Amino acid sequence: MFWIISALLILIAFAILIPPMLRKHESDNDARRAQNIQIANEQLAELEKSFEDGELTHDEYQNTRNELELTLFTDAKDDDTHLKEAAKAPILSIIVIVLFIPILSVLLYQKLGNKVYTTGFDSKAIAAENQKNVVPRNADGTPDIDTMVTGLQKKLEAEPNNPKGWYMLGRSYMVLKRFPEAVKAYEKAYKLMPESAEVMLSLADSLAMLNQGNIAGRPVELINKALKIEPNNLTALWLGGMAARQKKDYVSAIQRWSKVMGILKDPGERKEVMTLIKEAESKLSPEQHKSVKADLDSLKAITKSPPPLKAIPSNAANANKANNTSADPKKSVTVSVSISDQFKDKVNPTDTIFVYAKAMSGSPMPLAAAKIQVKDLPIEIVLNDSMAMMPQMKISGHSEVVVGARISKSGQPVAQSGDFYTEKRAIKLGDKANLKIDTIKQ
Repeated sequence: MFWIISALLILIAFAILIPPMLRKHESDNDARRAQNIQIANEQLAELEKSFEDGELTHDEYQNTRNELELTLFTDAKDDDTHLKEAAKAPILSIIVIVLFIPILSVLLYQKLGNKVYTTGFDSKAIAAENQKNVVPRNADGTPDIDTMVTGLQKKLEAEPNNPKGWYMLGRSYMVLKRFPEAVKAYEKAYKLMPESAEVMLSLADSLAMLNQGNIAGRPVELINKALKIEPNNLTALWLGGMAARQKKDYVSAIQRWSKVMGILKDPGERKEVMTLIKEAESKLSPEQHKSVKADLDSLKAITKSPPPLKAIPSNAANANKANNTSADPKKSVTVSVSISDQFKDKVNPTDTIFVYAKAMSGSPMPLAAAKIQVKDLPIEIVLNDSMAMMPQMKISGHSEVVVGARISKSGQPVAQSGDFYTEKRAIKLGDKANLKIDTIKQ
């Protein structure tokens, strides 16, 4: 069936390509002959006119006429010969096309095409070909891992130096809880990729599972080697902590799990690790406790809930009252706030203005802030530690700050497009800055 369809398609291609080539040469033949006849007729007419005018004798006229007729005959004969030779070109082209297209089509299809169809539309062959790219599945739709493992085993028999293949086979065996086979697969992957921390840890895990979860011995060696390659590898730190716990080396366990806590984001996972850390901490001696104090302190910072934000003083009077709580002017910045004339008729007297100081880089959270209204302008405010939003983020801890003032139509502290504002950078503590609100936030 395939060959019949292919032949029909080729015939259609011939029907489109060949006739125009033949017609072109036939048209060229007719045009050339017509041109020769027209020239001969013109010369004959001129000859007859010369004879009638008495310019030629009868013999001269007859001889010249005979020569014209002989020339026309000769040209016509030459044209036939020329056109026959020229006709060979399209014939040769046609022969090349007739032979070349089918042969090239078959060769290309055998090289690039689906060979299933060159042997006929065999449904079994087609199904077998399509099955190569289908993941085998169980009746419930889940992947059939056993069948996948068998296929991967056959592939590795043909490609024994495929490290990723052995690694995937090891993972498949781990899912099936076939730990002896997993160890063998990972050993081959490790032999081919001896510097891969991922392979080392997978091999260590499979060895431990084969030994009822015992990480002692070679698994520990592999874990430590992986940590030298990737010190912040989450799996290596976790397994390293478990190995230390089994050895009752609670200091090392806490140190490694503390690093895990710094990497994890999921609250549930953090809670699980924190439980293990607290259990290990309870078994420390006083001297051991001192050696991990820095790690435990860092855990408190990680797990501690952030303190609530302090309310921004909500009017000019409260802002000025806050100013009086700081006795050291070198730990504050004084700002004089006003508004550009071009914006005065575009704001309302009760619109909120946030006046703030923030760090030159890092967190955008204000180090000190006050909330006033447009009707309070112009005003001078001292931004100091008493106006801090968070206890650990104070203006006195910085030598230079960014100061600014922003009119918020919505009354919200988060800047929005269309707000009027101004900012100045690198203002040193103890200095004064003049803030004229003259810019529209885009």
